[in-house]
Amino acid sequence: MIASVCPNPCLDVYYYTTVLIEDDTNRVENPYLSPGGKGLNAARVISRLGTSPHLITTIGGCTGECVMRGLEKESVPFEYVKIKGETRVNTILEQKGKKSHVLIACRGPVLDDREVKELEERICSHSPDFLILGGSVPPGLPDDFYAKVIKHFKGRGCNVLVDADGELLRKAISASPFAIKPNRHELERLVGRPLFDFNDIVKACREVVSSGVQVVITSLGRYGAVAVTEERVIRVVPPDVKVVNTVGAGDSVVGGFIYALDKGETLAEAVAFAVSCGTATVMMEGPKLCEPDDVYDIYERVAISYLE
Repeated sequence: MIASVCPNPCLDVYYYTTVLIEDDTNRVENPYLSPGGKGLNAARVISRLGTSPHLITTIGGCTGECVMRGLEKESVPFEYVKIKGETRVNTILEQKGKKSHVLIACRGPVLDDREVKELEERICSHSPDFLILGGSVPPGLPDDFYAKVIKHFKGRGCNVLVDADGELLRKAISASPFAIKPNRHELERLVGRPLFDFNDIVKACREVVSSGVQVVITSLGRYGAVAVTEERVIRVVPPDVKVVNTVGAGDSVVGGFIYALDKGETLAEAVAFAVSCGTATVMMEGPKLCEPDDVYDIYERVAISYLE
């Protein structure tokens, strides 16, 4: 069983515009609306690949209702803590022709003690084989929230992957999760220095592995990903594709990786499948995620190499 935790979900609102002018009215096309958040998107990817993950999240207000409707439409199994606050909205604005976007991310609603306790109880009531802890936590949850969850599942046959940033990730690592999935910028913040090239990235990953994490998968955008363990370094490079949008690509890597491991694939095969999911997602418009046909087509064309 795969469980995915998204303590701070959002409604992604994705706008396209041809021009952006300050201090003036900017007309945009009708937005894409989609449920979002790292752990939630990972669950969406796993679901569309054919496995039913169990998503645990929080829901509040009108935007929370929109998030629930989106999950129900995609048939993603979920349970939630009903909160007093309003589920946050993340706004993504893309100016056509620039191939880049601006993401305006809200912090999220404050959770009270009752809501925090219920979230902890819902997470700890399950016995998954794989558990994803994805994204930020809302105000009211401490920076060691993920670390506490990891410690709860120690010795219970559960492999925990953390996809987070900053102090939340740093404290999670102190509890020795099975895996983490930073991008280059998140890895830089974790080790406290700039990483200029591939060798720098591998060295930083090895430092994290030495602290007790079994697998560090760093996503590298169009250059794929590198996975580092105590024994090996696995690099996966995808084929060239037309990049339409990068929102959700890292979440797709996480979903694809855990999906493949749950199916019994080797570490190298799982990383290759993860990169295929991330690459398939960048081919999609707005906050849309990978299509299975694209994933398997790309999977046949990725390059896997093993480094010393």
